[in-house]
Amino acid sequence: MNTTGLNIIKTLGCLTAVTFFTVYNTYDNYNYNYDSILAFLTFISTIATPLFFVVTGYMDAGSQHTTEWQMKKIRSILTLFIFWFSIYYLWGPYQKGYLIQPWFIFSLVIIYTFHPVVEWLAKRRVILAALIAGLLIFSFAYDLLAIYYTEHKAFSTPAQFRIWTWVLYYLTGQLLYDPVVSALYGRPRVAKIAAIAIPFVYIFTWFYEKHFFFSLFNMERNSFILTGSQVYILVVLIIIAANGVKQDATRLPVSEMVSSLGKTMTGVYILHYTFFNLLIQWIPINSLTAKLLVILLTFLLSVLSSMLLLKNSVTKKLITF
Repeated sequence: MNTTGLNIIKTLGCLTAVTFFTVYNTYDNYNYNYDSILAFLTFISTIATPLFFVVTGYMDAGSQHTTEWQMKKIRSILTLFIFWFSIYYLWGPYQKGYLIQPWFIFSLVIIYTFHPVVEWLAKRRVILAALIAGLLIFSFAYDLLAIYYTEHKAFSTPAQFRIWTWVLYYLTGQLLYDPVVSALYGRPRVAKIAAIAIPFVYIFTWFYEKHFFFSLFNMERNSFILTGSQVYILVVLIIIAANGVKQDATRLPVSEMVSSLGKTMTGVYILHYTFFNLLIQWIPINSLTAKLLVILLTFLLSVLSSMLLLKNSVTKKLITF
């Protein structure tokens, strides 16, 4: 993936993290569940977490992998978790960012603990691709069986704790880094096809959820059938399409801005909950305009704070790993 495409994906990760999790997972005095604009923002932002794991997998594929590198990653992740979790208990206004969730950290620690296996797979393209296909099929099968065996504990794992899902996205990032695979999806024609396909997949998913998924959601206790696989397809298509954007296709100020925003991805995932919860204490949310303003301010404050923290070698360790 070219640098411009990678920066676009990382910036998109920042945006979708803020729009999805501040709209969907936070409470305010405005009933936004029935507003079409906010529902649309929530819908298109469901790719936030998958993008994070794919980008992480892709970037790790280009790193020097040693035991020291592996342990440094685990220490950095645990440092992030312990520090921000401590702040959460000591300082009331601070809210746990999406990355500072036990299941998120647990998934990353598992990935880096078994990273020698990932490295072995990365050197064997066909086996890696087969494993990714197997994980995708397994995820689909698990969701399907969970519908028919709702009382069975083996199929009652919450979606966020299904670690194999995040391993799937991480390994996908590793596969996308492979030179042969990269050369295949790096063709301009492939990028154009992906860009054209994205809205159609989104539209299909939208109608699927509107007319089938939510009724199933209510009847079958948060079950998922096609939605997960559709999100996976969307993430892959978006990455392929973004990779088709060449550096000379964007103006210099825009390219520099996207590059700067991309560097703040991890920090935004950590900080945006706190800024949102601070803002809603000062700005009464009683309209759609107020809600959108708070989301915009949340994004800007998260990005600016992350940029400032990244400038210092000590504080940098608190928002990136």
